[in-house]
Amino acid sequence: MRQPTEYVRLWHDINRELWRAAVNGVSPKPFVRAELWRRVDHARLLEKSASIRMARQKTPPCAIYKACCWLVESGALSPGGVHMPQQSALDPENAAIPNIWPESYPGVDLSEQADKLEHTEQKVDHYEQFVHAFIFAAQAARNVGLEPEKIEFYFDFSRNRWLVEGTEQVPFKRISVNFFYLTASPKIWNALFLAIVKGNVMSRRMVERYAQSVDAQQLLAVYTEISPLKVHDAYDLSAMFDSLNAEYFNSALPKPMLAWTTRANYRTLGTYNFHWDIICLSRILNDSRVPEVAVRYVLYHEMLHIKHGLQNVAGRSFAHTPEFRRDEMRFKGWEEANAIHQKLRDIVK
Repeated sequence: MRQPTEYVRLWHDINRELWRAAVNGVSPKPFVRAELWRRVDHARLLEKSASIRMARQKTPPCAIYKACCWLVESGALSPGGVHMPQQSALDPENAAIPNIWPESYPGVDLSEQADKLEHTEQKVDHYEQFVHAFIFAAQAARNVGLEPEKIEFYFDFSRNRWLVEGTEQVPFKRISVNFFYLTASPKIWNALFLAIVKGNVMSRRMVERYAQSVDAQQLLAVYTEISPLKVHDAYDLSAMFDSLNAEYFNSALPKPMLAWTTRANYRTLGTYNFHWDIICLSRILNDSRVPEVAVRYVLYHEMLHIKHGLQNVAGRSFAHTPEFRRDEMRFKGWEEANAIHQKLRDIVK
């Protein structure tokens, strides 16, 4: 596919230009935004005319295309550039001091503002948020002793929270951070670089928990088919994961992203996406009429995929191995849960 490859190149160019502007402490040149806008608009016109068809599988190039569309969807192209952020990662109040942070970062936003996010999202300039993220990242890099002008910085769409490339002589030559950190606060950015550069354990826990937040999930929903967790959900998947992890896995499983599907699927009640590291449950289960044991069983099944991974046999990948099936039978109440799944349509009708 030629078009996605072009978007990969475009994404790298834009990241490089915005990082350079952030390092120099100046507003990015208007042509960066103009080129992004032009390329997305051109691709949309081609799609409408059926001249090309973008790849629909969940691949990184396709994710980049979706992210580019998201960056330009929040208003007309502004010739006046972007506003510099009022906050700064260099401010003392945004210093990352893990030992005074709360024990956990909420997986679900319990504030009254949670449900208002959908109505206010279009008022936000996404491209401006993108620019601010590079500024916060450059400031956070300086806070931990890095020289940002000597490193490369990118946003990527892998399952990793971050990736570091370098050598023994230059250990931090290139740093890639997951796209869902884009709207993080300066404090989170400081914690992120403390975790990356200094290996601070408390900072790492903090930024890992941030990945479960509503803000992070909304960014993930930009390029994947998920519906972020909300305050009015019938079941708290984050708490349910922790409970199952303690009961069946000795709390050893790393916590992936947790979400509901955008559609109510009766046949596929849950999936684990190995590429994005997301457990996604069918929205049909997000209903108080569905007994909790049925939801827990689906989540437990997907957690087993994290434990067992994929087995390659003769060039083919298998997820439901005999070992997987034996572990599946360990769930307390699996017969009851399966019976509920069989009559799910009647329950939620």
